[in-house]
Amino acid sequence: FEATEFFARVRSHLKSESGTLVDAAGGHGLVGALAAVFKFEQFGRVQVHDPQRPKSFDAVAAAAAEVAPWAEGRVVHLPARLGEAPLPRGCAVVGVHGCGTLTDRIIDAAAEADARSIALMPCCYSQTAADAPEALRRALGVPLASDVHRTYRLEKLGYTVRWSAVPLSITPMNRIIIATR
Repeated sequence: FEATEFFARVRSHLKSESGTLVDAAGGHGLVGALAAVFKFEQFGRVQVHDPQRPKSFDAVAAAAAEVAPWAEGRVVHLPARLGEAPLPRGCAVVGVHGCGTLTDRIIDAAAEADARSIALMPCCYSQTAADAPEALRRALGVPLASDVHRTYRLEKLGYTVRWSAVPLSITPMNRIIIATR
């Protein structure tokens, strides 16, 4: 449900100059597969970056190709950790539940690739917000202070940022950060 709800809320904001969407730390690749099915005119290639390739990745790709033959072969798994392989210039980047500082590393990699859009649903806020002002961490709590700080970083990098959320009934780690150029 998380991946589907996330995609429903970010799909209209995903932009790419390269025709590539990167599903960072994408695991089973459902967000990427949904982009290949529903945003096929914009994304000719979807790269799911994750060091592990779960068995469910093949099942998700096969299901997408079964219901949308045009998606077949568009979703590829790259067995690399974020930063081991550069992201395509001008791509779109998504990340669902980038634990802890993984969300920050996704932002760094996306900005370095001049990503046209970034959509993230952070989680597991341990080790985050170290650079956020102490007053924000105390007053707002680490999760909110972390995402406020991420918003400032993205705006400094030239992105326009908005927030959204999936329903709390799906996950308590439900905030979505959407950044576009």
